[in-house]
Amino acid sequence: MQKSHLIVTLFLLLTFGSCRTATEVTASWRDTDRPTQQYNSIFLAAIVDDLSLRQNLEGEFANRLAGRNVNTTKSIDTFKPTFFDEGQPEREQLVEIIRETECESILTITLIDVDEEERFVPGGAGGRMYHPGGTFRHYGSFPGYFDHWYGTAWNQGYYQTDRNYFIETNLYDAASLELVWSAQSKTLNPSTDARFAREYVDAIKAQLREEGLVQ
Repeated sequence: MQKSHLIVTLFLLLTFGSCRTATEVTASWRDTDRPTQQYNSIFLAAIVDDLSLRQNLEGEFANRLAGRNVNTTKSIDTFKPTFFDEGQPEREQLVEIIRETECESILTITLIDVDEEERFVPGGAGGRMYHPGGTFRHYGSFPGYFDHWYGTAWNQGYYQTDRNYFIETNLYDAASLELVWSAQSKTLNPSTDARFAREYVDAIKAQLREEGLVQ
């Protein structure tokens, strides 16, 4: 009976652990002087140099918000790849192009920092250091002894570099161009741009819904 309970517990831990996101919203702010407005259309602007990451971030947001009946326009579809080659565009020109999309709000996504931190990952546990008799049968033969200690002797641990990606997300009202809501988030060791985008959008979309800014 105890064994079956243990198996169930391990299964639940593995299940919930695999579903846990690596993205965490570390801080957020909302203009409480403004009446809460639910936006039905958003212009998405990922301000990042990496084209693949930009596509993934804006595409993931567009797909997920479509499920909440929110219309989106992606900057990557609005501005040609060469649009910014001649330098920073005039403010009025940028605003005019965005307003032509008739979106009610503007969501900017900016990678503000990438922090690297080195940490030590311990090796396998060795158990008792010396016990040639009693119940420790691995002492009885060389192969048994070798098998028992091999994992510890050759697995003394290693150093791993963790990478934290810090993203700032701002929501502006398109009519007034004023900041409505802002959040900072941290993502630990994203394996791919696609997974990074999924986890980031999950976290930010939940915050936008909690604040009543989207459905």
